[in-house]
Amino acid sequence: MADTSSWVHCAICGKSIVYGKAYYLCSVSTCNRKRLTYRFCTPDCWDAHVADKNHRNAECIEETAPPR
Repeated sequence: MADTSSWVHCAICGKSIVYGKAYYLCSVSTCNRKRLTYRFCTPDCWDAHVADKNHRNAECIEETAPPR
């Protein structure tokens, strides 16, 4: 049975990002494209992404998932 409370999954660990809850984005424009946007469940997952992609001036942006 599918998890209906899940909006998307974290790009690093794969945990569910639930509707209406906080998630994190990378401020680098190439990480926020229309077809592929990296979304993270915690700042730690975002930090792992930054280390992997070697961003120089990246910021962690907190957003809220859309309501159901």
